Amino acid sequence: MTNLQLTHLRFDCVATTPIKMGGHYAGNNLRNALANVMRRSTCPETNRRGDPSPEHAAICPACWLLNANLDPGTVVRAYSLIPPIPAQYDLNPGDVFSFGLTLFGDGFRYLPYFVLAITEMGQGEGIGPGRREGNGRFEVDTILSINPLRREAQVLLTSDDNLVSVPTIHVDWTAVSDVNQLYLQHLTDNELTVEFLTPMRLEEKQRPYKMPDFSVFFRRTLYRIDELSRQFADEDRRNKEEVTHLHQLADQVRLVDAQTKWHELWTNSSRKGRKTPLSGFTGTAVYRSDHWADLLPWLILGQATQSGKSVVKGNGVFALLNDNWPHYWDWMMPDTLDIEL
Repeated sequence: MTNLQLTHLRFDCVATTPIKMGGHYAGNNLRNALANVMRRSTCPETNRRGDPSPEHAAICPACWLLNANLDPGTVVRAYSLIPPIPAQYDLNPGDVFSFGLTLFGDGFRYLPYFVLAITEMGQGEGIGPGRREGNGRFEVDTILSINPLRREAQVLLTSDDNLVSVPTIHVDWTAVSDVNQLYLQHLTDNELTVEFLTPMRLEEKQRPYKMPDFSVFFRRTLYRIDELSRQFADEDRRNKEEVTHLHQLADQVRLVDAQTKWHELWTNSSRKGRKTPLSGFTGTAVYRSDHWADLLPWLILGQATQSGKSVVKGNGVFALLNDNWPHYWDWMMPDTLDIEL
């Protein structure tokens, strides 16, 4: 189990100018605009070159949230982005769209910074190509907090409100435990179908996997959960024997079928001074195992954390599929919010 708590937020927006959302680049476009606004409005060292010092990041919300490599080799971001699902490209004034934000553990305390920054990036910064010419603008209409496992939602802000309510709905291990048996009971022939909704970039020894290898997928998911729990829930590292045991079970899982597509995506990194890959695969994969009782809880929680590389830019969104389970991310899809408010 883990004490990690996650807060899912959905921002419902209306385009006020044309927006080039960019399909699978949407998460990267949203994150860049968010980072620009937060650094400009919050960080006293906005024009600094290179990474901030740990001392500065400890007192600067923008740097603590946005900058990588303060602790090399670990997950340091307290949030992840969920771009519009399905992928959207060109929007016209009046078109509605939604994107999501997940805050992990301690990151919850910075909710006001995100709300103010997202409002400003819609009205002033803009998102996507053409924002410097006045495009890419939008207004935030509604903000919701969601627990997909319990089918609960809370309205935090509407267009008529001036204040944002504090979320009281979160995803945690108790919610995972509540649905785990239901998930196990409805598996057929010990097969599990996973849908990769945004590019899943899996790497092992800096080598990208273009097929949905389960062992690598599970290892990256478990590692991400453990690092988030360590950094944002004050937990100790998982016992090495347990890690080895779970890895051995994951190694025995077999890929039965894969209907995936590889997306070759690159973005310019001002911090690294070069292009960096966002590439990954989307689609579905079917896996067979006799050990889902041990593996499945971490995959259920992994839906909330996302997995693989570049989750802060919208990558790694996946869902476990079964006709008897609600789709984890249906609350992000147009006209499918079947949750009691």
